Amino acid sequence: MKFNIKNKLTAGVALLSIMLSANSCKKGVFYEGLNTNPAQLTTPTPTLLLPGVITSTGYVWDGDASRFSSLFIQQATGSANQANSFSAYAVGTGDVDGLWTNLYGGAGGVMTNANQLIQLANKAGDVHYAGIGEILMANALGLTTDFWGDVPYSQAFQGAANVNPSYDSQQQIYTTIDGLLTDAITKLAASDAGAQPGTDDLIYGGNLKNWSALAYGLKAKFYIHLGKTDPSNYAKAIAAAKSAIAGGFNSAATNFAVPFLGASTTSQSPWYQFNSQRGDIAFTGYIYDIMKAAKDPREVSTVYGDGQGSLGDLYGSPSSPVELFTYDELLFVESEAYYQTNDKVNAAATYNAAVAANLTRTVGSAGYAATVAKTAANITLNDVMTQKYIADFLDPETWTDYRRTGLPALTPNPQGNGVIPRSLLYPISEVINNSSTPKNTTLARKVYWDK
Repeated sequence: MKFNIKNKLTAGVALLSIMLSANSCKKGVFYEGLNTNPAQLTTPTPTLLLPGVITSTGYVWDGDASRFSSLFIQQATGSANQANSFSAYAVGTGDVDGLWTNLYGGAGGVMTNANQLIQLANKAGDVHYAGIGEILMANALGLTTDFWGDVPYSQAFQGAANVNPSYDSQQQIYTTIDGLLTDAITKLAASDAGAQPGTDDLIYGGNLKNWSALAYGLKAKFYIHLGKTDPSNYAKAIAAAKSAIAGGFNSAATNFAVPFLGASTTSQSPWYQFNSQRGDIAFTGYIYDIMKAAKDPREVSTVYGDGQGSLGDLYGSPSSPVELFTYDELLFVESEAYYQTNDKVNAAATYNAAVAANLTRTVGSAGYAATVAKTAANITLNDVMTQKYIADFLDPETWTDYRRTGLPALTPNPQGNGVIPRSLLYPISEVINNSSTPKNTTLARKVYWDK
């Protein structure tokens, strides 16, 4: 019987409610067993864990992570309630607790369950599952460290055995991320007589070649973050991007994207759920201003929205996929790296290809690319980063790009304190329960790569 995508995603969403209770960085305050569900899955396997890790990653990416970043860098505007405060950079320790918990703790904690997936797969000899788990862990860990800087990892996921895990420095975390991706590539290429991913892999359907190419693409993304800490990372980004493309990450068909069906509340896309239930974010701001001025075809109701307040259908429908990393983003990474190494010829070529790829993905035609095309003689870093800012619409990566480059040149919200946030405060759950939590009292604190 054919197992279609609807069945796959429904199974993945359902698993979120039956997943083994995950370890957390929080300290328990009630007696052991109080929250035990007798119907809960007590013998998880990599096959059962994988769909839940993938689906919860999508909810995290286009949940609070997307909302904070899009409000900070003016791809959306808070029109009421908390969102209005976030637009003015009033974000406290309690406001970020949910995002932290969705990454670290609870039955749906992405990294907690990814860690369990990796451990179970390694123990069972399911090498390919372990490799996929390491890619999902690296991806989520990258988001976490880019938002907060120093975060727990080497002592995390131990539950009651360690309720005060230390915080690894962001420099250490980036070394860990690269190691996870390197090991994943090795594992995915290894022979494996164990269980194999298939319909439980909601992204690539068990295609290991696609996962390996993605790992190289993520390497390129994380290398570009470190360009100012060590310029040799630009060459590393170029090499990794080439390996990703050669490996098959070469079109929108291989994008790292979480599907959502929209058939029921539990399978609707994160932004659709938020907009239909809350409605306190308006899709107006700088990104719409520059698209309108440039007569950009993405500024329409069927794509990004027309700048009048509603989110466009491409991103705001019940069945909109969550694009975690795309082929056009990879080309923009490559273009920036070429520019930073003074190779303007290749910088322009990959920039033009990136714009065309994004337009094809979003509006179905690359015709507008000629309007914003650049040559080696006139390309600038602002060209690259502004078009990437538009292409990576609502992706948390846009906040990272702005902090790294200062582009596009945004004017801070006058209702705020005059400084666009450089990191998030640590959540109240960590401040109260983990004595190892670093002390920070300002959103202006820069992370390691923010030079």
